[in-house]
Amino acid sequence: MARVHHQAAVIPYRIRKERVEIALITNSTGKGWIFPKGSVDHGERPREAAIREAEEEAGLRGVVARNPVGRYHRGKGNDLRRVDVYVMRVTRELDHWLEDKIRQRRWMRVADAVERLRAELQPFVHRLEASVASDS
Repeated sequence: MARVHHQAAVIPYRIRKERVEIALITNSTGKGWIFPKGSVDHGERPREAAIREAEEEAGLRGVVARNPVGRYHRGKGNDLRRVDVYVMRVTRELDHWLEDKIRQRRWMRVADAVERLRAELQPFVHRLEASVASDS
């Protein structure tokens, strides 16, 4: 029977010149683009993990939504990853962070970010864009 690992991801965004931009980071191999994501530690809430991962992996701080915009599942070996996805309006970008030597951070227009993400992650970007548009 597969074990389920709980993870949390964050979609960092900002608004520049009335346009939504999303920050993506390179994965651990440096060959693909992803959202900051990681395991929910024992005693930690998914939202807290999302906040921690945004800073550790991307060097970003900001305001994270109280509730996730969704969830997806991904198999890895014999295990299943259940990932809660949050959005974060970035208020601060750090020049140096825990994983700055192994990951690149890049701000992108929504369309460019969608092109670089796996298909299962693309709907979350569209939900973010719709929610930001309805707030303006």
